[in-house]
Amino acid sequence: MNIAILDDHELIRIGIAGVLAKTNHTLSISVATPEDLFDKLQAGEPCDILLLDILLPGANGIEIAERMRAEYPNIKIVVLSVDTREYTLVKLLQLGIDGFVSKRGPMEEVTRAIDSVAEGVPFYGRDIAVLIRDITDARLNKNNSLVLTKRELEIIKACCDGLQGKEVAERLHISLRAVNSHKTNIFNKLGISSSVEMVRFAIEHGII
Repeated sequence: MNIAILDDHELIRIGIAGVLAKTNHTLSISVATPEDLFDKLQAGEPCDILLLDILLPGANGIEIAERMRAEYPNIKIVVLSVDTREYTLVKLLQLGIDGFVSKRGPMEEVTRAIDSVAEGVPFYGRDIAVLIRDITDARLNKNNSLVLTKRELEIIKACCDGLQGKEVAERLHISLRAVNSHKTNIFNKLGISSSVEMVRFAIEHGII
């Protein structure tokens, strides 16, 4: 995968370059400003996944993510930031970002996020998954009109905790086939087709 990074801290960009040098991914774009990012994208520089900082001098990272979704919908977005406020997290999930890793977390989460997102599976670092879980617990009882079953809500919460298929199955003491079946039912009920859309629905309807 061709990876781009937008971060105003040079040390962060150098660190990411060093990490990616040990993988089969290529750092194709490394810039400090959104202007440079969009110039390179418009010039045709390759990019499959964007690592995006939210706190940028003179720029709003959420608005950058929104513009990316509008102009480059095929580029996956992984947020890499210290800004883990609930407002920021909710807004970014509503935009359908593909991953979120806190800069306070271990560097290995960055490569895990890239590998996961490259395979089409959203990834949230441990710190972010805990925040999503806490928001879920706080808001879960606000909407009693949902047609989702208790088990389906448990599946959604487990996914929000950053768990993958087998991990969800182990937590809920059910088979992987049952997990996949429940997710299919959730997607059919909500008229969606991805885990990102599932999280977005959960936010919009007060589940998280």
